[in-house]
Amino acid sequence: MHRLPPLLTVLALIFHLTSHAQEPAREDSPPKIRVSLLKEAPVIDPARQAELITWLSTFQETIYRMRIRDYLQVVDWDALIEASLAGEDTQPSDATKLKMKRGLILTNERMFPVIRPVFQFQDAEIRRIDLDGDKALIIARVHDEDNAESKVRWWLRRRGEKWMLTDFENISVSIRLSSALQMGMQAAASKEGLKMENSAKFAQMGIALQDGDLDKALSLVKELEAVKLPAVLGEVFLLSKVAVLSQFDDKKEELDKALTDLEKIAPTSPVLLMMRTAFCYEAEDYKNTVAWGRKLGASIGHDEDTWSMMADAFIELKEGNELLATAEGWAADYPNSVEALWTLWGALPEDQREARIKPLLEQITPAEEPLTEFATNASVEEDAAAFKLVLSVMQSRKLPPDTVKEYQSEYQELLDAQKKASKDKK
Repeated sequence: MHRLPPLLTVLALIFHLTSHAQEPAREDSPPKIRVSLLKEAPVIDPARQAELITWLSTFQETIYRMRIRDYLQVVDWDALIEASLAGEDTQPSDATKLKMKRGLILTNERMFPVIRPVFQFQDAEIRRIDLDGDKALIIARVHDEDNAESKVRWWLRRRGEKWMLTDFENISVSIRLSSALQMGMQAAASKEGLKMENSAKFAQMGIALQDGDLDKALSLVKELEAVKLPAVLGEVFLLSKVAVLSQFDDKKEELDKALTDLEKIAPTSPVLLMMRTAFCYEAEDYKNTVAWGRKLGASIGHDEDTWSMMADAFIELKEGNELLATAEGWAADYPNSVEALWTLWGALPEDQREARIKPLLEQITPAEEPLTEFATNASVEEDAAAFKLVLSVMQSRKLPPDTVKEYQSEYQELLDAQKKASKDKK
């Protein structure tokens, strides 16, 4: 079964990232940015696309070089304040808003070394750009220095000739910039506010979840449910709640209800789409696994887990053409994934397998570990054709002789066993 990684609350991340806020080495290279738009992504003017890519490159360079003052200049603090006050019956005065803005800037300036890792990436692949007048949304998948993958979104607004950041979300760990700010802002701005002890419970819940103390995390969820939280915290609380409930095998009904509640207030949330896909898969509801997985793919693109779940679903549904299309998409999206290539091998007609898979194995990077993993799959599945193919690629890519010799011996053992079994049948 596939289980999504725990979704951490904002404050938990802040407490746990302090040890990683370090000055980058001067010899480090700036991150790479490329564009690989989803087929569902809207077509936009090339000049505007280039303009937004330039903004992202400049923004990342600011984060990468720890240019705190530059970072403060590219964030639209007025927009964040507007978001934090949305739905309020009465609005504060301009003087109060200015005071709030100064407080936000001061807090972010002090916290910049801590929150900086949330923004950092080594490479970014932009999957779609949505434009709406003077607003833009950039969706990308990124990798950190440990090659861990995340899906992220940047919301921008054009102020005159300048694009500015109005919100940021790391989808994979459910960290959203506005949510972090709103927690503090709502406490100051709303009539009821958020009491300090309840704010602390949010942090404690996230830390307990990250540390694997699930009973404590669940207990804190129940305590926060009993509190009348400000409406602006509804989404971030439900995200935290489903993160906790998803870790319990005996809380499926509660998780289903929490996801339904989340869908009512945030129907396009990528985290909702990810969690619903996984929920349906674990419930062996394969038709809805596919339905939710397709929504996710059209919205932000698939991750490896979602591709795998959809492929398994089509196997269970005995839909060979859909399985093949999914395997092809997966292998194109993750060309270095052995699981993707092995799934594609199985989905292809036998007479097409070698011609389609050999070039992919010849390009996979790095070579040794993926090729030996593919060979292991062939051995376990007793697939002599796949084993023969990967052995030839091992030799052409000059893997260590001892490694090649070991797998040649396994291949010969497989052939001998298959010959013996054939003779015994006769």
